[in-house]
Amino acid sequence: MGHNSISVMIKKIIKTTTHAKQAMDDRKFWQSQTSEYRLNAVEKLRIEVGNFLYEYPARLQRTIRVSTSRTRDKADVEELS
Repeated sequence: MGHNSISVMIKKIIKTTTHAKQAMDDRKFWQSQTSEYRLNAVEKLRIEVGNFLYEYPARLQRTIRVSTSRTRDKADVEELS
């Protein structure tokens, strides 16, 4: 009984662009889509923003701890010794 093996080649492609070129490409992409597709994309983004703002807890919470200490007098220092 022979073993069938499948070779997989992974090719890495790096594309560089400028912000202006990317903006033009994005505009062309969205203009090529139907109005229904564009509206659905906006609705998905709106829902995600709503989830982020109102349902997800803040990632970092600020807390302040105020502690007071009494000044140690000579009796306290002797007690600690």
